[in-house]
Amino acid sequence: MKTLFAILLTLTLLAVAGFAQPAITQVQNAASNAVITPTSAGDAPLPNAAIAPGSYFSIYGTGLGPSTAVYWSPYPLPTSLSGVSISVTIGSNATVTAYPEFVSAGQINAVLPASTATGTGTITVTYNGATSSPFNITVAAMSFGTFTWNEAGSGPGIFQNAVSYAKVTPFSTVAPGDYVTIWGTGLGASAASYPGGTEESEAPTGVNLCSGSTTCPVTVWVGGVQASVQFAGRSAYTAEDEVVFIVPSEAAVQGCYVQVAVQTASGASSIVGNFSSISVDPTGPTCSDADGMNYADISAAVTKNGGANVAAVSLLSNYLVLGPPLSLTWDNDTANAAVGTFSGPVLDLFQGFTLTPSVNNCTVEEFFEYPPPSDPGLSYVSYLNAGSALSIAGPNGTKPVPLNSNDKGYGALVGGETIANLILGSGAAPYYLNSSNAIVSGNYTLSGSGGTNVGSFSAGITVTSAAASFKWTNQAAITGSNISRSSPLKITWSGGDPNGYVDITAIASTLNSGLEPAKTTPGILVECIAPASTGSFSIPTYVLQSLPSTASSTSLVPPGELLVGPASVACSSTIATSTTCPSDVTLPSGLDALYLFYHFIAGSTVTWQ
Repeated sequence: MKTLFAILLTLTLLAVAGFAQPAITQVQNAASNAVITPTSAGDAPLPNAAIAPGSYFSIYGTGLGPSTAVYWSPYPLPTSLSGVSISVTIGSNATVTAYPEFVSAGQINAVLPASTATGTGTITVTYNGATSSPFNITVAAMSFGTFTWNEAGSGPGIFQNAVSYAKVTPFSTVAPGDYVTIWGTGLGASAASYPGGTEESEAPTGVNLCSGSTTCPVTVWVGGVQASVQFAGRSAYTAEDEVVFIVPSEAAVQGCYVQVAVQTASGASSIVGNFSSISVDPTGPTCSDADGMNYADISAAVTKNGGANVAAVSLLSNYLVLGPPLSLTWDNDTANAAVGTFSGPVLDLFQGFTLTPSVNNCTVEEFFEYPPPSDPGLSYVSYLNAGSALSIAGPNGTKPVPLNSNDKGYGALVGGETIANLILGSGAAPYYLNSSNAIVSGNYTLSGSGGTNVGSFSAGITVTSAAASFKWTNQAAITGSNISRSSPLKITWSGGDPNGYVDITAIASTLNSGLEPAKTTPGILVECIAPASTGSFSIPTYVLQSLPSTASSTSLVPPGELLVGPASVACSSTIATSTTCPSDVTLPSGLDALYLFYHFIAGSTVTWQ
């Protein structure tokens, strides 16, 4: 009998040709995907990069096992599978052997024994008598990861209505007051007892870590609000834990992409797991977001056709001041259009057409090398042809937005520089900014003559003078010294479109030295969305604690950043004409919905303490 983990998730396989000597390149929590990189002994550069005893974890590398993947069945799990065994040594404690559930040349999924000591140590893989070099890991008493539908530890989480057992999606929402079950792994050895068996057996007896007078070591944050936890413990499946909470009633806990994070333990041992999203709507069953996205727009098409044809158009500007020793400025202005058929299953795991969380929420996502991370859901979209190229017209002229070279959507650098151009000292004039690096107000229109799937169209959006006058008022006070991650960070501003929003983006890479990160260097991107009319927003402490510290970095390009700026409502054919959304938003033939929005953020490199 397969575990729920095996039933719900078919983990991405890194098929690699076998080698005589196994080599480990990456170890991570199998749900959160928080990466442990091979730096100094025992170093876990991402704050949640630890594995808990009794939890699922994944090993990636080369020559780890047979070229043809092997799953183990039935239970209990073995200590060796197809010639593969895993040894874990923590400090001076006795070596323990993990329980493999899946093995292949490039990936292993296994359960860490409940008897594993906590602390820093190493892990090795032996395949057909050859053993890998030791790989540094950290084991914590608890380190919870939430399973997500995209299998990457981001986007919509695997949540169920705890009463009806219905899967929570944008078309099957939960409401304030509902009981919801989170599926994950990493509550630790104390989350289960094993009468008549051990942790590698199915159907352990779960222990509620949050029952009675016991101080609950599990905190669930939903849209920045602490939820009431009813149960936290082992499910009826090997190494799989469940947390049951009540959906809070606050306004921040409503939308299609309300962010959920599970924090375990407290104080210095506190670990915040990966952030995932849940769809909450008091009226249901479909969700809507204050930023202009409403799944009711496409629900009929999804019901009738199994999917919806949608164009999501983003106008993005990033202006960054790089601190010493380089002391450079960088502007990057882009126009992108994802035009495709989004099936029901894709919409279940997709992170949203507006690229952001619900209003008054903060996302936390892991990236490699350079941000932002890509949405894994986009790889499952069936892209549509709207012509060989689109174009954008604005106060600074007209720019082409060609079809991407892989025929998947449209995109262009319409002003400023790429990272490569910045290093080489070349680039173009800004497009959304003027020569003084201020936002240029006016009308911006993306249009296309049509193609084989989508007809001609014109979609316009207005950057109002109020939006262009946006000013981050406490920037100097915040960025002038190291920024603490141990207390809320309040951002204040003036101006901004009163009907729009403010985007607050915080970035921290684990890069410690050199000029630029390697493709395997992980980092964290935080993005918060707040109503512009409020004038301020505080990034919660538990969100900041997900960022790695950059205080010890000696990199030539400081690996911490903080940017703030105006963001618009998503204009569409279903939104009434306003100062931001003009009347020229037309829906072309071949599409069920079209969304157009902008985010213009600016800031500087910072040091996260």
